[in-house]
Amino acid sequence: MSAKVLNVLILLGSNSEDAAKVLTQARAELAKRVPVRREGSLWRTAAWGFEGPDFLNQVLEVQWSGEPMALLEMVLEVERSLGRVRDAQGPRYASRSIDIDLLLTQPFLALATPQLELPHPRMPMRRFVLQPVAEFWREWQADASGASVGDLLDRCSDQNAVHLHSNLNDHDL
Repeated sequence: MSAKVLNVLILLGSNSEDAAKVLTQARAELAKRVPVRREGSLWRTAAWGFEGPDFLNQVLEVQWSGEPMALLEMVLEVERSLGRVRDAQGPRYASRSIDIDLLLTQPFLALATPQLELPHPRMPMRRFVLQPVAEFWREWQADASGASVGDLLDRCSDQNAVHLHSNLNDHDL
């Protein structure tokens, strides 16, 4: 039996001094391991949940034909290869050289394990996630009720400003 093919949205984020370079490296490392279907623009936003440098964020749509947990492991390996050290005892919100999160799938998949929740459980509360996702994926189903990404963005109470940093000219790959 063949695995179900999923299109998966992944959020890259960095607030390092060389954030744009780190995101470029993350994209390259991911592209070596999984087909990247589309790259969103780079978006700048203030740190969320702590005081720190602004973040750059970018959404990638990748195609995955394995188990979601295998994709998570691959993403964590990319983070480690770029110097990310996850500290379970450290603060939840802090500066990060790289952060890669699995957000959402199409077809829609709801998954809840101790290691992975899809869609990302805090996505509806974070404008810095929803606005970049809405750039190209506004119509994607974003929760079990059938609400779209656009619906969640319209209802989002987070007032943290999200600014277009650089448009990558809609890289469809």
